[in-house]
Amino acid sequence: MSKDKESHLVSGRECGECTACCVFLLIDDEGFKKPADQACSHMIEKGGCKIYSERPSVCQNWYCAWRFMAQLGEEWRPDRSGILLRSDEEGIIFQPIREPKEVLTSERALELIGGGIEQGISLSMSIPTKKGFRSYSMPLNENLDVAIRSRSLPSIRAKMIELIEFSSAQSTTQIISTEGQ
Repeated sequence: MSKDKESHLVSGRECGECTACCVFLLIDDEGFKKPADQACSHMIEKGGCKIYSERPSVCQNWYCAWRFMAQLGEEWRPDRSGILLRSDEEGIIFQPIREPKEVLTSERALELIGGGIEQGISLSMSIPTKKGFRSYSMPLNENLDVAIRSRSLPSIRAKMIELIEFSSAQSTTQIISTEGQ
């Protein structure tokens, strides 16, 4: 992706009432801090930002994968799918914003994960642990490879549940509150 991320956005695709990034992402930028899993103080209830034209650069420059991956249909908008798909230098991260076992083991999610793994795209998931603690990052490619090659949806689903349960039981670092900063 080039530095001009907006040129890569899917034409006509807007966030609408989706506020997943305004709630679920941890923002720890020099000019702006917001804890994960807490609504941004600038968020408008039905979608949008009170300070949109002056919003921090971290917000201006970030888009979820649904905004720039044309192959993802409308059902993949984070508030509809329950999954915030985001990219980093490593690949695509599946971050559940609803019950992980429900949204990450849906047939739609498993098809996308399986297809990505078969194409060699690096995939991971970010699973919540204890409230107030960082999520656990689990690479998916190596962990799901055998199940994906089996092409058995029940096997893939069972392995995904195993990975989610393992991830959610991990000890992670506590999130230091950024309120008042």
